[in-house]
Amino acid sequence: MKSIILMSVLFVGGCAHMSFPNVNGTCPAGYPVKGNANSHLYHPPESPYYTKTQAEFCFDSVEAARRNGFAPTKR
Repeated sequence: MKSIILMSVLFVGGCAHMSFPNVNGTCPAGYPVKGNANSHLYHPPESPYYTKTQAEFCFDSVEAARRNGFAPTKR
């Protein structure tokens, strides 16, 4: 299922505004917004869940995460 979501994100949003996470679940430099494939939520660095979230997608901005179908956390 995650591979289908990944292909959709790459197709819709393009590769320029998205990156794969590092092996340890952090995002590479320039892509600070973490995306969770199961919940379709994104976590910017100021999110209270940011450090606990293992990134499955990394975006260069909140706008890029939204364009790819991710929503903000409720808190």
